[in-house]
Amino acid sequence: MQHLLTLLAGASLATAGVLNAPSRIIKRDSWGGSVSLGPSKSTIVNAVTTLIPGTAPSTQNGELFLWPGMSNGTGDLIQTTLESWPDNSWCGATTGQWCVRASVFGGFGQLDGTASPVSGSDKVRIEYNLESDDTTWVQTVTNADTGAALSSYSIDAGPYMTGYGTGTECDDSCTGTIAAQQYLNTVITLASADTTFGDTIASASGATYTGLSSSQGGKVWTISTINVPAM
Repeated sequence: MQHLLTLLAGASLATAGVLNAPSRIIKRDSWGGSVSLGPSKSTIVNAVTTLIPGTAPSTQNGELFLWPGMSNGTGDLIQTTLESWPDNSWCGATTGQWCVRASVFGGFGQLDGTASPVSGSDKVRIEYNLESDDTTWVQTVTNADTGAALSSYSIDAGPYMTGYGTGTECDDSCTGTIAAQQYLNTVITLASADTTFGDTIASASGATYTGLSSSQGGKVWTISTINVPAM
């Protein structure tokens, strides 16, 4: 997980793509639980998970982010984020809801898709897919139960993704999570088999996982559940 967090801390962050949306804060205060895999001897070509975020804090002091992220050798971070700000009305969220948006971070700043509100019990399906040109990553965020579109973003970031992990990020002395998060049926597909990829799995700050398995000779890796406790 450290390679993901280091790249995130070093990014020069700005906002684009969402009218009046708040920008990310560079300062990092603390991190919640996490589970990560990588680096792989191969590269990732698809990653999908379904996140149940739990209720967001009813009031917020700083900025709180939940995300599954992927890092690459160029310093880009592919990260769809669920966000809790002191005022979440910018995405239409009400008390206890999150704002979700597909985002990418790098030396160019922060680039975002449109944002939507989601409730704590919503199942947010987040998929990252490398297109057939082997350079374009498409993030697709939907409600897993209804299929409703929540956010999307596409960017040329190259076939360099080698690490995948969850993050609970608390910036600017934020109010931490008040409910557990759960990631369901996380599936990571590699360009070629890496039978040692599962050996790289790590967890921190009380997060746990179940059902790590592989198929297609180590090309497809699945984690049945990831459970992240409240902060």
